[in-house]
Amino acid sequence: MKNSTLTIIFLSLILIVSTAFAQKATVKIYPEIKRQVIKSIGGNYCQANYSQHAADAIGDETLREFRPTHVRVALPMRLRNAKFEDYRGVNYTKQPLVVEVLDELKRMKSEFGVVNFTISVWDVPDEFIADPTKTAQRVIKPESYDEVIQMLTDFFLKAKNEYGVEIDQFSFNESDGGYQIIFSPEATIAFVKKAGQKWAEAGLKTKFLLADTAQTKGTVEFATQIMADKSIWKYLGPLSFHCWWSENIPDNEFERIAGFGKAWNKEVWCAELGFDAMSWKIKDMNKSYDYALRFAKISHRMIKYAEVEVSLYWTWQNNYAIMSADTKEKYPSYYITRHQTEFMNTGTQIVHSTSSDPEILAISAIRSDGSKVLQIISMKKEAVRIKVSGFESKKIDGISTSETNIWEILKNVAKTKNGKTEFQVKAQSVNTLVFN
Repeated sequence: MKNSTLTIIFLSLILIVSTAFAQKATVKIYPEIKRQVIKSIGGNYCQANYSQHAADAIGDETLREFRPTHVRVALPMRLRNAKFEDYRGVNYTKQPLVVEVLDELKRMKSEFGVVNFTISVWDVPDEFIADPTKTAQRVIKPESYDEVIQMLTDFFLKAKNEYGVEIDQFSFNESDGGYQIIFSPEATIAFVKKAGQKWAEAGLKTKFLLADTAQTKGTVEFATQIMADKSIWKYLGPLSFHCWWSENIPDNEFERIAGFGKAWNKEVWCAELGFDAMSWKIKDMNKSYDYALRFAKISHRMIKYAEVEVSLYWTWQNNYAIMSADTKEKYPSYYITRHQTEFMNTGTQIVHSTSSDPEILAISAIRSDGSKVLQIISMKKEAVRIKVSGFESKKIDGISTSETNIWEILKNVAKTKNGKTEFQVKAQSVNTLVFN
């Protein structure tokens, strides 16, 4: 027998054996048990808080490609290299960087179809701060509330009247943690009461994000204390949190947030979707496949357990970037993002699903066009053969992302028989399957 024939036989045996002994898991889908409907997979556009410009090339590319309906934009109130006396009062909205933010809001709406705008503020001028020597845990003096609110009101009115953009939501970024500005629940209530009334009287529809906390744990407690004052309920919008420092907390912490949203009839938003707020300290971490896989896992947990309706990725600009600054090189996290924007976006009805293996993360949905989607993230280091039941389909197509093949298009992967099918996924992969 020729060596080439032996080689073919040997390789075939390896394939058969590896398939036969691949790890196995079972995923069950329950289409009749409906969870939340996704309103938007959107992004943060916050470069005005970190640079001298509101827009950048990555932001332009993500707006063009992903077409988010919901965005969160930073409004700088403590301007760099400028004396507050020079932009105090009516001069604030005339400052070049502030005008850039206004221009960007208008462009997002007119060119890219954004329909919902959240404005967040990270810091305010020292003149408003009780102890201006502090760089964190900065408390706004109560006697300064009126002037801060007036600055915001001037911006919102200019956006509405001159740029045709109404601001839907507002927040002070992570004000529970105080990484810059900090608000106690009592101070939050006092500020919301003043600002909410002012904005309503000015004809603005702007609501406050409820909580907008720095991390998952503590969100329910912070939001509960704010909701203690019934007089401000009319000024409060969606329950919002950021999911930093949440990789190792149990799923029931996310479920508590979902439960709070249902109890108070509030949409649940993750206004900063990410897993490690300190990853910027590690050079090129955001370029790695490990970063992308961890990002996929936290995204999964947000949708499945916190039941978020709006996810705003941190970020869709040159900050924790998903592509190179010139947009020519796409990082693995860019492809993970596409799994969500292309298959789990606006109008997608999440339905209940279970997995027999804790390292096989499954989420299922029915899209607005009626097609059914199953997303499976395998955290395992070996291939896994998965038995699936619950969706009926004559043809299953999909996309698989792994370290060795970042965007593998799958055609006719399988078909169902009596609502059941079986297929194999690669080690440490993200897989989105469409049941046509």
